[in-house]
Amino acid sequence: MKINVNPKKRIFLNTDGLTQWDLNIYQRFPEPEKVKISGLEPGSCGSWDSGLTTIWGTVLKEKNLFRMWYWGQPETPSYDVSPDLPFVCYAESEDGIDWNKPDLGITGKNKYPGNNLLTLPGCCMGVVHALPKTDAKYLMALIRYNVPLVPDVTDIPENKLDCPGGTYIYASDDGLHWRLLTKVFMHGDWACLYADKETNRYLLYNKVGAMHGLTSRRSAIVVQSEDGIHWEGYDGVGAWHECFVPDDYDDVIAKQYGGILAEYYGVGIYRCGDILVSVEDIFIVWPPLRQCFAQNPNGLCHFRLGFSHDGLIWRHPPGRPVWLSLGCPGEFDAGFMVPSSSFVEHNDELFFYYGGSRYDHGWCINSDFSLNRNIPLSDHKNTAKIMMAKIKKDRFASLSSTYSGRFDVDAEHRYGDFLYINCRCNSPDSYIRVAIAEKQGPYHGALRKSENLPGFGFDDCIPVTGDHIRGCVKFKNNHLTSISTDMPITLRFELNKAEIFGYEWDDE
Repeated sequence: MKINVNPKKRIFLNTDGLTQWDLNIYQRFPEPEKVKISGLEPGSCGSWDSGLTTIWGTVLKEKNLFRMWYWGQPETPSYDVSPDLPFVCYAESEDGIDWNKPDLGITGKNKYPGNNLLTLPGCCMGVVHALPKTDAKYLMALIRYNVPLVPDVTDIPENKLDCPGGTYIYASDDGLHWRLLTKVFMHGDWACLYADKETNRYLLYNKVGAMHGLTSRRSAIVVQSEDGIHWEGYDGVGAWHECFVPDDYDDVIAKQYGGILAEYYGVGIYRCGDILVSVEDIFIVWPPLRQCFAQNPNGLCHFRLGFSHDGLIWRHPPGRPVWLSLGCPGEFDAGFMVPSSSFVEHNDELFFYYGGSRYDHGWCINSDFSLNRNIPLSDHKNTAKIMMAKIKKDRFASLSSTYSGRFDVDAEHRYGDFLYINCRCNSPDSYIRVAIAEKQGPYHGALRKSENLPGFGFDDCIPVTGDHIRGCVKFKNNHLTSISTDMPITLRFELNKAEIFGYEWDDE
């Protein structure tokens, strides 16, 4: 499968393209803003979502409508049943903030009148717009647990399988009525489906149990497909492609939080220019550890970012900085968080929806995952809800200078007639200037031949000031079209009390 993407857009979460830089150039990682949303809170007692609402699922924006597929769950009815009984729910919004749970009338009309339920028997792990080789408008990854079907809701003939547990792919033409395409494998209880339009392939990240020393860890493997039916990269246990696997450094981070080791508990994927960006849910495990190949229940978490050129091999910024932290005790995301499958683009912002839990991961269970009978069943109501964080578009990380600094980027070639930068110049004397130089050769990492091409020096550039997602770079007496698209070039940036998040070529 083709996985090369030309660098028309580059963001500085990834610094692979840098060839030279001053000592006072720094990489910064801004935190997102948490935004209050409404309409997706758990329902009233006895409803289909009175226990919790959360989102390992997806939000898609189609024209002026936000569409969400998420997890709704009633309160736990008994100490003798599994507390995890997910329903796939559907919601809509005009602005991504205020949500409506429509009365779909698809299923459960007798058991749960007025519901927004789908017939799918499990937990939605991602909805995507289908790629050209798929005979459908949408695909969904769904994980089924080994729990009974629910009468009047999921108990339909299509859902009655002999061995139901595992990860499935479903297809739909309207996002509401779904048909089963295939079962991929039987591993784990979280996944993420992503459709990469740039490379015309689906990526499916799926939880597995993996060993690191004498401790089993929640980790993830990845498979890929062009049609959603035939998947590559999995030939059985151990013969798979591990991509999100905690290591010793993650355990050091866990100890800084007071825990003892780290695991992965979910991931969201988003393409930004020539790289894929991951939002990774890092589970910080607290004692006691189970002394067998099993999951550890107790702990807290945080989100961090990673990046990849191919979706298979993933890397992290130095130090693996936190991107989104838990709230304070008493808040809805104080105990745990789970990520949706991707970001949603809205005007000049990126929305990221996540499920926030009032309590820590192991709050109501014993070390063997049985329910703690000392906790009243009434406390199982209203324990989690869907939340949202946002950032300015593509502002995952920046290169900055508190005083003045310069750096060079191997831009390969000119990929458009105009150059835009995503930047922030906050003070009155802040600015960014750009120079363009020819490289010594067409190979990656080649240094520049000279300071700049004639007419494209720093002094020739009109300084960019202010806060811009797409600030146009202009030169006083020259235009980018005078540079041949065959010429290998270096982009040079001069920052004065400013930061830049990335750049983008365009033809208009």
